[in-house]
Amino acid sequence: MNKRKFIAAAAMLGAGGLVCAREKMSYEAGATTGSVFNVKDFGAKGDGKTSDTEAIQKALDAAGAVSGTVYFPSGVYLCHDLKASAHTTLLAEPQWAYRGDGGAILSLDSEAASCVLDITGAFGVHIRGLFFRGIRNASKTIHGIFLNNDKEYSKQEDTIVIDDCKVQSFSGHGLMLLRCWLFIIRHSYFASNKGCGVQLTGWDGFVTDNQFSGNGSHGFGTETSGSTVMFTANRVEWNGGYGLYLSGGDAWNVTGNCFDRNSGAGLCAWRIADSAVTGNVFRRCGANSKHLAEGENSCAVRIENCKGLTFTGNSCQTGKNDGGGGELTPKMGIRVKGNEYTIISANAMYQGFTEKAFDDLGEHGKDFLIVNNVASAVPLA
Repeated sequence: MNKRKFIAAAAMLGAGGLVCAREKMSYEAGATTGSVFNVKDFGAKGDGKTSDTEAIQKALDAAGAVSGTVYFPSGVYLCHDLKASAHTTLLAEPQWAYRGDGGAILSLDSEAASCVLDITGAFGVHIRGLFFRGIRNASKTIHGIFLNNDKEYSKQEDTIVIDDCKVQSFSGHGLMLLRCWLFIIRHSYFASNKGCGVQLTGWDGFVTDNQFSGNGSHGFGTETSGSTVMFTANRVEWNGGYGLYLSGGDAWNVTGNCFDRNSGAGLCAWRIADSAVTGNVFRRCGANSKHLAEGENSCAVRIENCKGLTFTGNSCQTGKNDGGGGELTPKMGIRVKGNEYTIISANAMYQGFTEKAFDDLGEHGKDFLIVNNVASAVPLA
């Protein structure tokens, strides 16, 4: 054997030994491969009867040790307060639908829990294809997925990715991001949670192609601050508060969304700066605004105490519930108060209100303009 053949043969032998050793370690750990860990190999049943918290946590910990993936076959996994690790993926085939159950369901089994999945400190975690199911009338506030930086922001970007998931029926928020820095939410469905579909304190986000439906509070909300978020091509409907509630912050780009039959305004922007709202449809909003700031004067949009905001190229229309029941809303098209360096222009409100296009409460500062909009009231006869 010449020198070249000897070196090649030795390399192949060494590589084969490493592969065998890794496969042996993976088998002992209960992994499908060296980096993919099937929860059933760790003892999870997924039968909807057995508590699977301990078994799933073992799989999560094993994946965390090697920056791996935890795989969930279809089934109902009773669990709570699972803790994800950094640079890991939680993966299932997305088989959920608008109605009914399907796919891998992580179902809350404890009313003493804080959440089903805790992603605090799980930098770069990816959550794909899972159905998170809660207990809407639980005795305490429990979130579906929870990032809980309760004292300060992380020292680095959290980089959370949630893709093709369903999060439903929690007594708190479907997804709670408390002091989050960089997140991506896409192709997912947040429905029937007692709080918001998503609640955010943080910045640097992409929220794209999701549905926020029938949540008790807002579809997507920021209570203290939220900034630099692209909110694009979402359907936001039938929520008990506002469709999109923005309270403090800046650099929002709200583009190409449909806000339909929310109890309050489709969009409530309060103390928002340097932001653009363009190309959205506001349909049948203000369905039941009596418990909100606008009270009886329901509106499609609220823009108050904002600076440097442009609201351009949007459409507003009145309507009732599906099937023609309920009150015809909104009464007002757009409610404004205390804005400056803000422009509302080139919007269309064809049959967009029952009483008036703009509910202007005054107190504006410099350079607040409402120009070149077209509007008509819906015929009530």
